[in-house]
Amino acid sequence: MHSVRASRADRVVGVLAVLALLAGTVIIGTQRARYERFLYISELGAVYMRSEEWFRWGFVLVIVGIALVAWVVRDVRSRGRVLDRWRPAISLLLSAAWFLVASQVNCTDGCPAPFTRDSTPRDTVHIVAAVLGFAAGAWAMLQLATAADRWMRRISAVGGVLVAGIAATGGLISLARGNTDVGSTLEYVAAAIGVAWLITVAVVHLWQGPTTIVVEGAGAEPEREPVDAT
Repeated sequence: MHSVRASRADRVVGVLAVLALLAGTVIIGTQRARYERFLYISELGAVYMRSEEWFRWGFVLVIVGIALVAWVVRDVRSRGRVLDRWRPAISLLLSAAWFLVASQVNCTDGCPAPFTRDSTPRDTVHIVAAVLGFAAGAWAMLQLATAADRWMRRISAVGGVLVAGIAATGGLISLARGNTDVGSTLEYVAAAIGVAWLITVAVVHLWQGPTTIVVEGAGAEPEREPVDAT
């Protein structure tokens, strides 16, 4: 079965995805540098923060990048009774949609956890949307970790383990109201790895160009090989 993936349109979309992800990351990183104290990512966009508007635009650029990567990998399928219910691209689009809600409904000062004394409905919407966006992105990682392409599997497996482990540790520290310095730093590290994963997945998928799926024998694991253009 042959599939020509790297069409001119796909390459253009891939370049735009990478540029959007990089631009958004740079904007958010620049806003983070404006503060001497440690802040969680969402706090940069909190109501009345100096970085509120800039953070919103940076976040939207990252969201656009996620949606464009979804277009690039739209033909990739995952394997497994649960993971193959829908394509990874759908999970990435869901992630982008939830993050869009979180970007537009920013939290209040300090981004208090839902249902705490200082929490408002705005905080609850923001945090729930952000968590669902992260969950959908993590699900896409799991799906791509079972893709037919060996490089896609390796990149997503490594990225998924790193992001899940680092984000979970940072989240537990945050919930326990522990060391904010460590918790916020871990959150930025996990986000950076997630962006790097998106860029790498898009570039690798486009770089491979025309490919074919080769299956040898019943029950064999499919592998991708370059198509002979001649």
